[in-house]
Amino acid sequence: MRKYLLIALLFTWATASFAKMHIHTDASDYRAGERIWFRVHMLDAQTMMPDTVTSLVLVELINPQGSVTKRAKLLRDNGLFSGYLEIPSTAEAGQYLIRSYQRGMADLAFAGKQIVYIHGRSGAEQAYGEANRPVSDSLQVPQVVLPLEVTPRDGLYRVSINTDSLQPGERVMVSASVTDRYALARHPQWTILQTFRYAPFTEPVLDSLAENVSVKGYVLKPVRRTAIDGATVNMIVPGTHGYALDTTDRNGRFAFADELTPEGTPVLVTAYKPDGGQNVVIRMEEETFPPYQGVAPALIQMNPTFPVTRAELYDITDSVLLDEIEVNAKRRIKESGKELHSMHQADMSFGMNKIEEYNATCLHDLLRRVPGVSVRFEKCYIRGAHSIYAENPAAIAINGVIQEDGYDLDLIQIQDVARLDIFKSGTTVIWGSRGGAGVISIILKDGTEIPRQTDQTNLKKFTPLGWQLPQDFFMQPYTDPAKRPSTLLWIPDVQSQVMSFSTDGHATVYDVVIEGVTSRGRLIREHTEIIAL
Repeated sequence: MRKYLLIALLFTWATASFAKMHIHTDASDYRAGERIWFRVHMLDAQTMMPDTVTSLVLVELINPQGSVTKRAKLLRDNGLFSGYLEIPSTAEAGQYLIRSYQRGMADLAFAGKQIVYIHGRSGAEQAYGEANRPVSDSLQVPQVVLPLEVTPRDGLYRVSINTDSLQPGERVMVSASVTDRYALARHPQWTILQTFRYAPFTEPVLDSLAENVSVKGYVLKPVRRTAIDGATVNMIVPGTHGYALDTTDRNGRFAFADELTPEGTPVLVTAYKPDGGQNVVIRMEEETFPPYQGVAPALIQMNPTFPVTRAELYDITDSVLLDEIEVNAKRRIKESGKELHSMHQADMSFGMNKIEEYNATCLHDLLRRVPGVSVRFEKCYIRGAHSIYAENPAAIAINGVIQEDGYDLDLIQIQDVARLDIFKSGTTVIWGSRGGAGVISIILKDGTEIPRQTDQTNLKKFTPLGWQLPQDFFMQPYTDPAKRPSTLLWIPDVQSQVMSFSTDGHATVYDVVIEGVTSRGRLIREHTEIIAL
């Protein structure tokens, strides 16, 4: 399986490095707490033909300080990448960047970039205009003009797309948005044509390629944390019937692909030794993403004659809402008189309180804490009066019964142990000749003890980023005109030459924008306005 994973990673790199992306958002500026709808259009950077190979895209919302505020992972759905980003209600006002890229993309110059403005928590709202964008003639792309025709009809507005300029057999792949021009202090939007022709960002080439996996980690031995080769690792995605199986390599590493985990869905990872034993430790590895190190263009003051009629913001208080905090009190376990008497006879003892305090993961972990006791090749040796060189392994007694030679302590789970006693050679008279090299006595719980919560080391619950679940655009009803959403209509994939929508009786000016590419790599960007009376 690791062989096929490596081939998939190389194939992803080969295809991802030359995919040119363009982003179309439903609006150019938003309020804090709103949702940004978008579509990522992809072209092969060499042939300028629509990309049909890529299966996964990452999209980030980057704040003015260069930090990622939100991140989404999109799977190709019906041939396109479309989704949304939730703007935090505490977002500061300013210019934000939306960046789309593929994991494994070596040159972020081909990543999709789009600038939006967010009216956030700062009290002073300022209107901005377009910066002087330096022209870059390193990339040229053909463009096609598709005029838009608007006609009112029965309370609806009908928008027709004129496709006469298309070549024979050429198809259009566009998204459409209708926004209220005066819902916010509108800021000019960077279109897919502008982000292609101009160079407003400078980002370095990545030094290394990221892997095309999101759930990855290591399977280790619990004592010395050494890698386990050939361990079986299962990943279960509850609620989706998703299941995957992998085997660790010589470094103890395992990995599962992205397509298995929907957004916000916790997965269950379990691991077992090659012989089926459960005494292992899973260490998950956090998913890594390329940092943003680009420089966005500065914004300049907008023309004061630009009509702005309303820039109301949602009411945001300075209060902080904490996550739910759960407080639990631990009840100490009271040792019985019989246990205390046995502890006095033994050279060293671990009761349930000490086992819980040390947070040991296995019996070997406890035995390594005892002076004169060594663990070699999963066997225990006790240095005592008659075993100075500890050449013979100590005897193992479970509930007072001596076990056969070679008994594996890993067969006993630490959460089943009530007490562990170590008897060196001077105190093993009660065990007879078999206790000459020392005795390790294990008393198991009988079911009357107070259970303690212990983590199963061969099991991990992990919530990866996951791919975003598709949702349809819905304009929520509003009661306060000041909080009316600016986007009236968002269609990520226009299937017809005619679109119809209602303004809901709200008199204003609407901007209708379609953006996209054709099946022959020509870019499309058309804009018209509707004056609703």
